[in-house]
Amino acid sequence: MRALPAALAALLLALPPALGQESRPNPKPATADTPAERPAERPAQTTPDGTPPPVASGGDADPDDPATDDAPPPDPTGTEAATTDSAPLGAEDEADAPTGDAAPDDGAEVTPPDTETPPEPAGPPAWQALRESDFDHAACLLTLYGLGVEYHQIDPITDDGQRDCGIARPIAVTQILPGVAIPGEAPMRCQTARQLALWLRDSVRPASRHLPGAPRLTGIEPGSTYQCRQTVGNGGGNMSEHALGNAFDVMALQFGDERLPIQPREGDGDMVEAFQAAIRASACLYFTTVLGPGSDDAHDDHLHLDIKARSSGYRLCQ
Repeated sequence: MRALPAALAALLLALPPALGQESRPNPKPATADTPAERPAERPAQTTPDGTPPPVASGGDADPDDPATDDAPPPDPTGTEAATTDSAPLGAEDEADAPTGDAAPDDGAEVTPPDTETPPEPAGPPAWQALRESDFDHAACLLTLYGLGVEYHQIDPITDDGQRDCGIARPIAVTQILPGVAIPGEAPMRCQTARQLALWLRDSVRPASRHLPGAPRLTGIEPGSTYQCRQTVGNGGGNMSEHALGNAFDVMALQFGDERLPIQPREGDGDMVEAFQAAIRASACLYFTTVLGPGSDDAHDDHLHLDIKARSSGYRLCQ
């Protein structure tokens, strides 16, 4: 009887487990090679019309939603979107696509490249910079009136081909002193006429009394007065004072019926040579430039007189 319990125990051990009991494996902890067990899937939700609800994006997505968990991360480069949303250009699309080397239409106006142009000269034209103020001009005209100069004012003189040529307030002189005519009308600035009249009155007339017979001065024959050109002689290249109304060329002096030309007289040893030398030297008291016979070949037949302004009051007398 004692052996029965042992046999019964062995039989009980050999029997299958009791009905209604499920055998479960011992749960094992998740490791790096074994993913953790996901929670059971929830049934899909639907809207009243039977369509699935829209899936929220970004921070509003349900962390437990399998759709959210399985969604691939966004592509930061946008390559995937470009690949799936846009198709490659076909031959027709490529023909319409703009390129950097597209030629202009045959009817389009082609603008040539800009060419370098000389810069505009700075400042006003030279003649305009010499324009007298109303007061100075009125004072000069008053001096001419006192000297007996006959003149009339004319319109400003300009030159279309040369911006620096011209006279802002010119006058045309017909008689430089009472009884001393200038043939034609000599246009010049008022200051030039004033200096010319003072020289003739204070130097030329007194000196002419030393000529044989003490002839009376009746006229002065002009060469160039106003003329738009560059200088002649001494290399040239600069704007002449004639182009500004600042110069007057004396070709000859008239004494009644006798004409006394300006010409080389060195070595003659007579009173006419002394007279010409005297009036030439005295001209440098009234003008800032005096050139004549012996200065250069261009001035052998006249006296060039001008009122060019130079720094420090320098005067050129040759």
